[in-house]
Amino acid sequence: MKSFLLSVAVLISIAIHAQTNNTIVIGKADNVYSTILKENRKIWIHLPDTTSPDGIFAKQHYPVIYLLDGDENNFATVASMIQQAGGGGGNISFPQMIVVGIPNTDRTRDLTPTHVNSAPMLDSMSAAHSGGGENFISFMQKELIPHIDSLYPTAPYRLLIGHSFGGLTAMHILINHTGLFNAYVAIDPSMFWDNQKLLKQVTAVLEKINFKGRSLFLAVANTMVKGMDTLQVQKDTNMMSLHIRSILKLGHSVAANTKTGLSFTWKYYPDYNHGSVPLIAENDAMRSIFAFYNLDFPYREFFDPAFKADTILTAHYKMISKQMGYKVSPPEQMANGLGYQLMGSKQFDRAMYFFKMNTDNYPESFNAFDSMGDLYDAMGDKQKAIAAYSKALALRDFSDTRNKLNKLKQAR
Repeated sequence: MKSFLLSVAVLISIAIHAQTNNTIVIGKADNVYSTILKENRKIWIHLPDTTSPDGIFAKQHYPVIYLLDGDENNFATVASMIQQAGGGGGNISFPQMIVVGIPNTDRTRDLTPTHVNSAPMLDSMSAAHSGGGENFISFMQKELIPHIDSLYPTAPYRLLIGHSFGGLTAMHILINHTGLFNAYVAIDPSMFWDNQKLLKQVTAVLEKINFKGRSLFLAVANTMVKGMDTLQVQKDTNMMSLHIRSILKLGHSVAANTKTGLSFTWKYYPDYNHGSVPLIAENDAMRSIFAFYNLDFPYREFFDPAFKADTILTAHYKMISKQMGYKVSPPEQMANGLGYQLMGSKQFDRAMYFFKMNTDNYPESFNAFDSMGDLYDAMGDKQKAIAAYSKALALRDFSDTRNKLNKLKQAR
């Protein structure tokens, strides 16, 4: 099917943004009743456009981002970023992903690992509810993640993003429940919490944990008084600088332990404060964690018959599969488009490689077999074209394909 970049409409119930009569949909609402937390938890879900149930392309599975503090605004930001950089406009900086936003009900309860009676910038009522972090993690592990896996096309790769108390939770899970997520993003985490209790644990046990296959991106905002730099602040004793001092100590401790197997990147943002840093840090984190993902495909050389485009594409996704920990095939639409370009220049053998790649990788795809039929028809092999179109129609009835099939049968 030549329209390999076919636009598909995803019918979902809640639109985050709308303008007049035209609606831009980036997600839908879902909910999970938690017996652990004894409450109903609303969640937001973003699905890649290719999860459309129209049957044109094969059903694919996607890594999942779990977003703490995932209210409508934060969710909309991350979902839009993923939609754009995961394939929008030809940009493939990182994979298309499912985004699960987790709005708060009792933020201090859920996102703090230990109970305290008081804490900086925290009122006594909120402090009284603190320390429910383990229950919240149990909710994610035993209720939320199984719910998402049962209803949505998830792949076995999960990423957690948390800011402030959410960043504290991300670090707590990384250290105490390491295998729950493959990658962690801790944005200006509240490592001062409970007299730096988690920070002290991290520095004590870091070298004893096997982090192989895990990634951590740590973002540090500028919360210092004017005139102070990151070297000076580490020697400061004022309570107002405890937040950034704790994060800097965390960063230096993790960076110093190079034999843990953890893929670690951290970045200081001198022009961003605690509240403004998530927007830029989330984008930087994704680009850092998935630095291996983007393929700078040399399209200028593509039509040269000697150019090994098949080898480049196959090798790249073999490398991605190794990094992700499961098989990741070249996207069906990408291989399909390359095949049609080669077919258009009469390089049928090279086109065959990409179309066969899709029929092998996506055997339930109507589009893959319809495209193969187009290739055989262009090559003049009517029998094989008929077989390919027939296979496509067995997967999905489509009038254009049926017309092509009938025309070939009548010409025999």
